[in-house]
Amino acid sequence: MERKIWLLLIVVFICAAFLRLWRLTEIPPGFTPDEAAQGYTAYSILKTGRDEWGVKFPLNPRSFGDFKPPLQTYLIIPSIAIFGLNEFAVRFPNALLGSLAILGIFLLAKELFASWMIGLFSAALLAFSPWHLPLSRGAFEANLTVFFTSFGIYFLLKMFKEKHWYWQVLAALFLGLNLFSYHSAKLITPVVVLLYFGARIMNSELRNRKPKTYYSLFTIQYSVFSMLFLTLFLVAYSSFLSGGQTRGLDIAVFHPTDNWQTVKTERWWTVKSGLPDFVARIFHNKLSYSLSQFSKNYLSYLSPQFLFFEGPGEGTYGMIPGRGVLWWWELPILLFGIYQLVKKPSKKVLLIVFIILLAPIPAALTKGIRAANRAAVMMPWVQMLTAVSIWQLINKFISGEIVKSEKLKVKPIFAIPVLGIPIFLFASFLEDYFVLSPQKISRAMLYGRCQAIRYASQYQDKVEQIVVSRKLSEPQAYVMFCLKYPPELAQEEASDWLEYQEKGLGFVDQLGEYRLGQYWFKEINWPSDSKLTNAILIGRPEEFPGNIKPDKIIYYPDGEKGILIIKTEKNGKE
Repeated sequence: MERKIWLLLIVVFICAAFLRLWRLTEIPPGFTPDEAAQGYTAYSILKTGRDEWGVKFPLNPRSFGDFKPPLQTYLIIPSIAIFGLNEFAVRFPNALLGSLAILGIFLLAKELFASWMIGLFSAALLAFSPWHLPLSRGAFEANLTVFFTSFGIYFLLKMFKEKHWYWQVLAALFLGLNLFSYHSAKLITPVVVLLYFGARIMNSELRNRKPKTYYSLFTIQYSVFSMLFLTLFLVAYSSFLSGGQTRGLDIAVFHPTDNWQTVKTERWWTVKSGLPDFVARIFHNKLSYSLSQFSKNYLSYLSPQFLFFEGPGEGTYGMIPGRGVLWWWELPILLFGIYQLVKKPSKKVLLIVFIILLAPIPAALTKGIRAANRAAVMMPWVQMLTAVSIWQLINKFISGEIVKSEKLKVKPIFAIPVLGIPIFLFASFLEDYFVLSPQKISRAMLYGRCQAIRYASQYQDKVEQIVVSRKLSEPQAYVMFCLKYPPELAQEEASDWLEYQEKGLGFVDQLGEYRLGQYWFKEINWPSDSKLTNAILIGRPEEFPGNIKPDKIIYYPDGEKGILIIKTEKNGKE
């Protein structure tokens, strides 16, 4: 039996790896500025030991102003060393770890529930997940936490069980590195570790131990884990507080926004309607507004709309809006599992449910709703909960508790529609993702930026300057990445870009104008820019007159114009 499960797991893993590596450069369509910036930062560190800002081996790379978690960037370095600076090299590490996460969740579920079948079901659900698969195919750091969480908790369980020092090292290393993978993981990982230690304390074989024995158990017996994990924890949080929190504060629901004016307006109308000002302030203030937004955000991540039917609200991270992050057929199975949990509580399942309920909190603390990347820390727990529910349902059928009538015996032929529906839905998803997604999400994935930059670069020795519109979103990241701009030169130029921070801006492209060599980044102003002498203009169609005849058009896959490239003549006329 075990051999058959291992063979099935190998088949699942091979299929999962193929789906995550096939056409990796083309799908998802486009290349986001986050991917370009991380790729170039890795390239700069590989070549010079410093990022594009000149910081030596940064723990929170500044990137274009959002201070990214470092793990993804450093994982890209060996990939670039092998494959060169290109789109495949940037996406490959995440695709590889996304594939290996299938093995991680198998080991974790098998160890946690002492069931090979639950392990196999968990692995299959993650392998063919409409959530995990797209996030594995881009350089999206949110997906790394699935790999490090799965293996980290597995090693933690082995540490409790076998008490060898190397399990402590592996558990601390994987869970500690998870703190550097994504901002949400910084909050959830320590909580999960504490939960498992708490569960260990409540274990029946420890209940009769005295407090001093507890102290000995968790400070001496697990000292290797405690020291290594605590060290990584302190490094992660110190680096986060020294700059990495900038992005988190910028997108936090309690960060000052234009919506504060709405709060003031509502309070003014309340007072005008006759209620005392102190009453108006109770119901209309920044705290109540932030709590209201947090509640809406949190519930949106647990809603059927997000989980099963509509999915994420944007396609920026390769996800296809209009598709749930879980399969809709999982809904009745999960409801059955919850019913069984209420009927017969299980500590292990309750622990998983509790972690799932905790997971959306970091995402809910940020602006916007239904961002699939921010809620990725719900994986692999939600897949394991579904796997447990499936196994319980199968056992109910086998025992005859669900089908009791002799005339309604479960026959093998019934497996055809039961398996046929998920297979058909998965095939439909593959067609949607690999065939139709270029038409659906290419704009969200900022399709065509590198094509435009690379086309214009062939004329850079023949023109005086190349103007790239800021509307292309962090265009300096594309110029550096797509042209393999010399890191030493980029580090010299970037010192001038720090003006964005002095002005209190969040990102480099919020500067009015800035340069990188002969590349000039600003918004296109056609009346004046058309008079530039011997220049190339790269911008969005709406930045140019409708009757203009560009030298090059970058089309979206659906045929609409995406980017226009126009050369001005030496006398300054188009």
